[in-house]
Amino acid sequence: MNKLTLHGLVVIEGRATYERIASAIRDMEPDETLRQIQNFLKIYPEFAQAHNDLAVLYYQAGNGMKALAHYEKAHKLEPSNITYRKNLADFYFIELDWTDDAIQTYLDILKDNPFDVETLNALGTISSQIGRPEQARQYFTRTLQLDVVNSQARQALQQLGGQLPAPPQPAQIPNKQPEAYSTPAVRHHPTPVQQAAVFQPPHQAPPQTPENLHRQALELANSGKAAEAVRGLETLLVSYPEYSAAHNDLGVLYQQTGDLSRARRHHEEALRLQPANQIFKKNLADLLYIACGETEEAMKLYVNILGSTPRDIETLKAISRICLEVGQTDDARMFLDTILKIEPWNSEAHKSLAALSSAEKPFYSSPAKVRAPDDIYAEVQQFIQQDQLSEAYILLEELVRNNSSNALFHNDLGVLRYRRGDVKGAQRAYEKSVELEPTNRNYRKNMADLYFAELGMTDDAINIYLDLFRQQPRDIEALASLGHISTAVGRPNEAISFYRRALEIEPWNAEIRAALQGVM
Repeated sequence: MNKLTLHGLVVIEGRATYERIASAIRDMEPDETLRQIQNFLKIYPEFAQAHNDLAVLYYQAGNGMKALAHYEKAHKLEPSNITYRKNLADFYFIELDWTDDAIQTYLDILKDNPFDVETLNALGTISSQIGRPEQARQYFTRTLQLDVVNSQARQALQQLGGQLPAPPQPAQIPNKQPEAYSTPAVRHHPTPVQQAAVFQPPHQAPPQTPENLHRQALELANSGKAAEAVRGLETLLVSYPEYSAAHNDLGVLYQQTGDLSRARRHHEEALRLQPANQIFKKNLADLLYIACGETEEAMKLYVNILGSTPRDIETLKAISRICLEVGQTDDARMFLDTILKIEPWNSEAHKSLAALSSAEKPFYSSPAKVRAPDDIYAEVQQFIQQDQLSEAYILLEELVRNNSSNALFHNDLGVLRYRRGDVKGAQRAYEKSVELEPTNRNYRKNMADLYFAELGMTDDAINIYLDLFRQQPRDIEALASLGHISTAVGRPNEAISFYRRALEIEPWNAEIRAALQGVM
């Protein structure tokens, strides 16, 4: 009773204080406004409106990392607040290009607010931009059924070649907007801070949808509470037995505990429910191959995956390993060659090919000849594998001199120079590799790591990783590195945001979970 009363007083006091602040800051400069809200949050860290408004200010100032952290914090504190959800969805799509996350967030909004014209327009716009014209037409048509004068939807539908709907009957139009709209919170549109004094009324707890239950279970798993996460997912499946993602995650958790029978059952059920899902296929194939030893069944799944995504490196690696295990060396070599065509820097594939070549060397001597760069590079990899770094370094220096346009050689030379303590030499080599192949993610990561860890070029490192992150928002290495850098430079909110994003992709990643717990 005391705790409840105290919380209520804090909320009322915080709201009154924030109203006074919002009234005072209308004529302030942006920097002073930022400072005022930051100071407020030191006293009332759980006040969602302030986090949302601070995110707006960071967004306007071009600080995407901090904007994301505060948008997500506002949403976490008030998950049913439609404005915070929209802001987050907008940010996902416009700034981060996280199309799937934005769509899912907007669809969640639409479930609770089926007459929300703004959400329908947003879904129509996203669908149109990602090449789904039929879905876009459906969303814009629905918008015009609710708001016949909506110019955005009308223009978009005309461009898509859709038929404009007839004016709706009065009964089809909602008499009033849902309760959540009566006092809208700040959106990150033209003048957000001027509206900062407007507050949402208290909301009821969000309904226990399968998505909410699933999210709660993942939070438990991310916190190291695997047993509770399993119970949560099992409970979810009692009410929603065809929720495929829960089956998949249960399979992962049961596999971690060694319960292979249940792991297999849930992985198979997830794939049955979504037979085209590549992640579910991989998870089942990995279980069959690594844990159950059913190589033939795993191989069928891997080949099926490769038919849809022929450049999938993980699948190519798995197939090449199986081919090596069963003695199909020619097939193994073919798959390894394919890997190197896609990722010329892949050291594991180089080592496997070198091992194959070494095993198949003839017993007679052949005439001396000039060796090809690939042969020399294979020898470099053998020296590195045997920890003969001096020999590898000499050969690699020669390779770089004779093949100055080969980015892979420059990158590997940077690695060896760094291991030998030549930081400046490593910097020159890394920068040359990126100059030759600016789109290569591995080379850019190596350069960013050196910038941050050895050269104190923190901003440069952050910019590189943010760019990699925008290109591939599910890159675990990039997310983890952004989290580590944010922690090191004293930005715990940004670090938490990146670590949580990584754990949404790999909820079983113990290293990232430990890093997250270290900053919370």
